[in-house]
Amino acid sequence: MKKCNTLAVVAGCVGLFLGGCAGKAPDDAWPGYRTDGKGALLKTTDGNCWRTADWTEDKAVPECDVALTGEPVVVVKSEASTKKVAPDTVAPERLRVTFAFDSAVLTDESRIALKAWYQNVASLEGPVVAVNGYSDPLGGAAYNQHLAAQRAQAVATWWKEQGGSIATLQVEGHGEDTAVSGSRCQSVSADELKACYRQDRRVELQVQ
Repeated sequence: MKKCNTLAVVAGCVGLFLGGCAGKAPDDAWPGYRTDGKGALLKTTDGNCWRTADWTEDKAVPECDVALTGEPVVVVKSEASTKKVAPDTVAPERLRVTFAFDSAVLTDESRIALKAWYQNVASLEGPVVAVNGYSDPLGGAAYNQHLAAQRAQAVATWWKEQGGSIATLQVEGHGEDTAVSGSRCQSVSADELKACYRQDRRVELQVQ
């Protein structure tokens, strides 16, 4: 009887061990995003998710999907890339702001996002910031190119109004190139096209 009990205990321990090994590691639950080690997403004080260096758009999740929300998400910088950052400070590397259809006027939401990002970039030492404007594919290519350049310039003008001396800007319009909507808008109705292409009407800022 004692031998049987011993075997039962051993078998139970082995089962628990194997069962524990079968579960996902916390970081595996949110590939591309930083977690607290227990499976919960880490977020900034503004409620935005922290990305890891290997994040790609195909790893986006509804809780943190920048391509759908247009909200800024902080990218976790590698140890080597944070050498320019002031002590105890992690500055976001990238920001995307969106525009209304056929408009180069900054929205209130975009101004709020820009303000927060501007203050974080101020912690860097002599940064160079690329300001790239884009449009959706609706309309002629020449017009979209001009509109994209106007959007990039609108962000650059706003930046200079803040003082603007904290970074060197590289401003460029790219028209309808590099759409983030991909092919998903090809199957929507004509009435839904403008809303579907919202994320293409954007300016992307990135610390070089």
